[in-house]
Amino acid sequence: MASRTVALRGRFEVDLLEEGAGPPLLYLHGTFGRREEELIGRLAGSHRVLAPCHPGYGGTTGAEQLADLHDLIYYYLDLLDELALRDLALVGHGLGGMFAAELAAVQPERLTRLVLIGPLGLWNPAHPVLDFFSAEPERLAAALYHDPSSPAARATAAVPPDDAGYVAYTLDRASAMAAAAQYLWPIPNRGLAKRLHRVRTPTLLLWGESDGLCPVEYGREFQAAIAGAELAVLPAAGHMVTVEQPVEVARLIEQFVASRPASVPPAGGGA
Repeated sequence: MASRTVALRGRFEVDLLEEGAGPPLLYLHGTFGRREEELIGRLAGSHRVLAPCHPGYGGTTGAEQLADLHDLIYYYLDLLDELALRDLALVGHGLGGMFAAELAAVQPERLTRLVLIGPLGLWNPAHPVLDFFSAEPERLAAALYHDPSSPAARATAAVPPDDAGYVAYTLDRASAMAAAAQYLWPIPNRGLAKRLHRVRTPTLLLWGESDGLCPVEYGREFQAAIAGAELAVLPAAGHMVTVEQPVEVARLIEQFVASRPASVPPAGGGA
């Protein structure tokens, strides 16, 4: 897959993965980084997929210049302008799903389809989101994956035994968690529930039935808040359904995006 760096506003260097040709599709990765190579590759069979790392993740710089979620959303709007992207499908997973929902609330007319995969952003004390900032690796792996014995789950739970590997692991996790904490700590609630009514883009919600990080009950809450939203719950999958079931996730996304209307009615007052 081709990766390039995009200079943005003279303040950010964006680590951007780009693959495929066709209608544009922006993919915003989840809380634990950009891990969905197989899914992105499958989507690139019929789309020009653009998958940036969030500020503070991968090679994207400038996280310290973003004070809050408001700054982050306008950062992504600036990136869309820089890449001359309009009339595109937007797919977001976990933290990226939260960002995608916020973008759709601000500029719904810019998007043709919205797919939210286990998005964060809502809070229900009866079904709390896992405190993954303090969770032990084994507990986190069990929450992320349906099968805790799978290679991906074991890799999440394993801490490198050698000193160099341990340092790299610790720094990488600390960097990702520091970036995520700005939007998700102490609880993943920055008022998204008050804005979801503005999402006019046709929306598909995808959830792993065994999601132990963001329970499937949140899927029903998102569905109730977004007019006309569809919800598909995938069995034998956890929060990392994008890694556990990339073929089925890609199929559902492709099927949904292919049925998009010619245009989306504007929602007056969009930024």
